[in-house]
Amino acid sequence: MADTSNDTTVIGADTHIKGDVTFSKTVKVVGTLEGSISGEGELQVAKGAACKAQVDSSKVVIDGILEGNVVAREAVQLNATGVVKGDIVAGKMVMAEGASFFGQCAVGPEAVKAAGGKPAAPASPQAQATSGSSSGRQPEPSRGK
Repeated sequence: MADTSNDTTVIGADTHIKGDVTFSKTVKVVGTLEGSISGEGELQVAKGAACKAQVDSSKVVIDGILEGNVVAREAVQLNATGVVKGDIVAGKMVMAEGASFFGQCAVGPEAVKAAGGKPAAPASPQAQATSGSSSGRQPEPSRGK
C-alpha cells in the first residue's frame, strides 16, 4: 500500500480559487488564491503563484507573492524570489537574500502564543516597515519642504 503521509494538494498554475481553504497535510499553490488559508500542515507558495489571503498554518514556505497577514506556528521560510506584503507572526523565521517583506513581524514562541493562532491585525501606516531588507534599520523619516 502506498505511503500517504506526505500527501500534497496542488493548486495548479491554471487554477484560481476564491474562498476559504483548509488542509491538514501540505498545500502547494502554483496558481492564484484569494481568501483565507488555514491548516495544520505546510503551505507552499510556489514561484509565480499569487495569494491574497489571511494565513494560519504550522509552516509557510514562500517563493511567490503572498499579500495578507501570516501566522505560522512553527516557521516561515521566505526564499529569494518570495514577496510578503503583510504582517508575520512565526515561531521561527528564515529570510533569504533577495526576498521582499513589507510589514511587521513578531518571531518566537511568545509571539505565536500572543497571536493565539489568529492572523495579526493590520498595522497602522505609520508603524509599517517599508524596507525589504533584513538589516533591522528603519527608513529615514521624510522631511517636508
